[in-house]
Amino acid sequence: MRRMIRVSEKRLAARYSRRIFLASIPALTVLISLLAVVVVFVIYLDADVPQEVYLTIFYAAYASTAYGAVVCLIGSIMEDILIKAHRENTYIQISGSVMVVSQHSRSAYIDGKWVHYKKMWVIDLADVENVECIRNHLTIKTKARYFHEDASWISYHKTDDGISFDRWWYNENGGKNVDSVDITDFYTFGDRIADHIDHCAGKSRQRELRRQAFRNEMLEIAKNVKRPQRLPDRYKEPERNPYRSKL
Repeated sequence: MRRMIRVSEKRLAARYSRRIFLASIPALTVLISLLAVVVVFVIYLDADVPQEVYLTIFYAAYASTAYGAVVCLIGSIMEDILIKAHRENTYIQISGSVMVVSQHSRSAYIDGKWVHYKKMWVIDLADVENVECIRNHLTIKTKARYFHEDASWISYHKTDDGISFDRWWYNENGGKNVDSVDITDFYTFGDRIADHIDHCAGKSRQRELRRQAFRNEMLEIAKNVKRPQRLPDRYKEPERNPYRSKL
C-alpha cells in the first residue's frame, strides 16, 4: 500500500496571486483617486487647475504605477520560488504502515542560495485516531514524531519497517513527540484525502491485529510442543565396527 499525494499547484498559484493583488491595492487606490480628482475638476467643474496640481497628479500616478510594477515583478519571482519549494517539500506519503506528512514552511536566501525549511511528521498509521478537514486545514489526531528543519537535513529513504533518515542521528534522537498534526490544505479534495487516510489507518490496524493474533497462536503452539531431550535414533550417526576390514 503505497501512495504519494502531491500539492495542488493551481491552488498555490491562486493563493499567491491573491497576495500579490492585496499588495497592489495601495497603488490601485491612488490611481483611482487621482482619476476621480481629474474627472471632477476638469470635466464636471470645468475649473482651471494650476500646473503644480497637474505635476503632483503626474508624479503620484508615476510612483503608484512603478510601485505596482515592482510588486508584481517581485511577487511573480517569489511565487515561482515558493511553488517549486512546495512541489518538492509539501506532500503526504503513505508507505506500508507508515505515513509521512511534509509541508514547506519558509524559504531564506543564505550565502548566495535559497534554503528551504519544512515541517515533517512521521506517523504510524495504526496510531491514527481521527482525521478531519475543516475549512482549509487537515487535522490528524495521532501520535507522531515532529521535525522542523532544513529540508536537506531530514532527507530519508524508505525501508521495509518505515523510513530511515540519511543523517543517522535523526533516526533515534531527532524530532519530538506530538499528539496531533495540523497542516494547511494545499491539496485538491481535502475531504477525500481525510477519508483515504482514515481508510488506510483502519486497514493498518486490522493488519496489526492479524499479525498479533498469528504471533500469539504460534507462541501457544510452541509452548505445547514436547521437545525430546535427546536425538531420535534415526538422526544418530551409526557406530563403526573397529574390527571391520577396510576395503
